[in-house]
Amino acid sequence: MRIKFFHWITRLLLLAFLAGVLPIYTTFNSVVAQEQNKKKKKKKKKKSSKKKNPVQASKYAKRGNAKAKKKDYKGALSDYKKAYQLNPSSGYKKKVQQLTSLAKKSGGKSSKKKPSKKKKSTATSPKIVEATPVSKKEVSVVQLTGDLFDYTNKMKTSSQRLAHATRYLASPQIKEVVRIESKAKFTTQDYESAVRKAPHDIRVQRQLGMHYEQSQDWENAKDVYMRVLTKNPLNPDAHFYLGNMYQNMGDMLKARQSYEEVLALDPSHRATLDILAIGRGTSDNTAVLEQSATKNPDGPAQKLTLIKQKINLGDHEDAIKLAVLAQDQFPEHGGFVYLQGRAYEEMGEIDRAKSSYQRAIKMDPRNEDAHLSLGHLYFNQGKYVYAALAFSDVVYLNNYDVDARYMQGLSYFNANEWGRAAAAWEDLLHYAQEHPLVKVLLPQAYYIMAVEYNRLGESTMGRTSFSKALSVNNHSRSWLPGAMRSLGKYYREKGMHKESLVAYQEVVELKPMDAEAYTGMGITYWKMNEHQLAKAAWQRSLELNPDSNEARGWLMIAQQG
Repeated sequence: MRIKFFHWITRLLLLAFLAGVLPIYTTFNSVVAQEQNKKKKKKKKKKSSKKKNPVQASKYAKRGNAKAKKKDYKGALSDYKKAYQLNPSSGYKKKVQQLTSLAKKSGGKSSKKKPSKKKKSTATSPKIVEATPVSKKEVSVVQLTGDLFDYTNKMKTSSQRLAHATRYLASPQIKEVVRIESKAKFTTQDYESAVRKAPHDIRVQRQLGMHYEQSQDWENAKDVYMRVLTKNPLNPDAHFYLGNMYQNMGDMLKARQSYEEVLALDPSHRATLDILAIGRGTSDNTAVLEQSATKNPDGPAQKLTLIKQKINLGDHEDAIKLAVLAQDQFPEHGGFVYLQGRAYEEMGEIDRAKSSYQRAIKMDPRNEDAHLSLGHLYFNQGKYVYAALAFSDVVYLNNYDVDARYMQGLSYFNANEWGRAAAAWEDLLHYAQEHPLVKVLLPQAYYIMAVEYNRLGESTMGRTSFSKALSVNNHSRSWLPGAMRSLGKYYREKGMHKESLVAYQEVVELKPMDAEAYTGMGITYWKMNEHQLAKAAWQRSLELNPDSNEARGWLMIAQQG
């Protein structure tokens, strides 16, 4: 009974609970439904609140017409769509259809519609663009290296073929000058150590001897060559080394005796014959060459003697022909090429002469006379920088060649390279302390440097340069007018005409009878288009020096103009 009682009690309680919950649930559903209906009504009200705007629609239509005239059909279509949305009742729909077809035709052959761009929301968010997956290929480093190597070889081969095909079209190349600064500087201990390691190597002994010669240590050089000659009495090179040293010392009698011994052992000794053939006209060298020619009539000495005779007699064409034939017969002898250059230069064939000198230098870089001739050739052409470099090579081969040092400095001076000119002449004074020309020109170079330093605001350097000028020659009146003349020309070449006139006027004040100053002043006036003043200056120059060809030549030009 109790179980049944509890069973009925639970049933009654469940019925009571359900009776209370169901009304709440139904009321909740009704409330939710009412809220949704309100939202729908609001949306409908919003949609209905959007009124037509024909004025704004006409503006979009006008803008679309303008774009359609410019054939911007896509832009026009976009504007007409906006107009149609604002005023659907008008005839914008047909226009939208027409522009859609036109936009398809102008967009390309494909008829697929391009996805329309979505309107940007007010809150700009970055677009996420999905990258199309690309299939990655495996790269072989070995294969790439091999391809690169093949391409490089092909490029080199094509460049070589092009250079070979166009070698006759290219102008003669200027020789590559080896500057003194680029030479390796070895000490006496280095050379002596090399000799101790290789006492039987004649070439190493020769290097030590030449090192002593360059420092004018004649006694030690003589000991080296005597030792070599004692060990190798039948070697012509040993006799040549000794004879060449005697020639550099100025002892031509002993040099001739050594050269005779060389040619007695080897009548075709190339170095000896080259020195005898291209030497600077000493009678001893000529006599030795003639003796060798008589002993060996078919050798190179005979041909060298004959070619030199032809050049001295003025028969330059025959000399060149003989030199070419001799060069074919004795291709290792650079003396024949050098003599060709001499003959060409005498004939006025400057380019051929220069080419011959350069070939002779290439065959024998120690050919001092070829370097010297090339330097003079450049100097006469007005190519002063190249002339200075050629004379620098002579100085490297022969430190005590005072004339080459002077020409080296003069070439730099004429090229307006004042510092280099001063350095070259300072070195010369170590070998010839009282060189008369350098005593006048070196202070000029230092004075010009002083003026330029002061003009550029470096007064300390200017005072230093001026003190150097006075230390070389304190008698300033002997070199100051020349320095001012050089400054006048230098400023005129730079277009600084006023400074040029001031420099020439300084010369006239220091030396009133200086005809060259008036000539330079006239040229500066001429460059300034002051023709009457220029003529007056040249006439004054001729009054002071009637033999002034430069002033007379300028006057003739002025009269013709």
